[in-house]
Amino acid sequence: MPSGAPSNDRLVSLRGPEAANVGHNVRRWFLAAVLLVSWTALIVSFISTAHDNSRIERMKFRGVPVSVTVTRCTGNIGGSGSNAAGFTCAGGYTVAGTTYHELIGSMTTFARPGTELRGVADPSKLTTVVLSSALSKSEASLAAYIPAGLILAALIGLTTWFIESTRRRAATPAPFKS
Repeated sequence: MPSGAPSNDRLVSLRGPEAANVGHNVRRWFLAAVLLVSWTALIVSFISTAHDNSRIERMKFRGVPVSVTVTRCTGNIGGSGSNAAGFTCAGGYTVAGTTYHELIGSMTTFARPGTELRGVADPSKLTTVVLSSALSKSEASLAAYIPAGLILAALIGLTTWFIESTRRRAATPAPFKS
């Protein structure tokens, strides 16, 4: 090393305080934010699954049978655009003197406008109607919680690691600077 050249052992600031390394703190805050968003999404997933299971049970046992007259039906294409992925159909039906015009859930085949279909309206939300045939094949299931449960286990592990590594970092004394 030539004489007069600065040593790489220690960099000296010409003016003001020494620059702080904030990279580690930024990474910690970013990871904390990612964990928070992940926990939020997981909680929403559990609530959604519970809602779907209760809706299936409610419609199966207390659903309002209706006759739905198809008013329009259009085909949906799959993600690649080369295959059919079901149909979006709307229809009208009457419950307790009130006529509803809504999308018909669970349509997998085309129905011409004017076709009468058997449906079931949700007693808690009469604007939700599905085909009777689809509802008879549906079942509320605890298996629907398995994917969210696996993600829960991974999130518990990541959160535990994050908390422990943050505690270790806080408990480690800063090196003495002269």
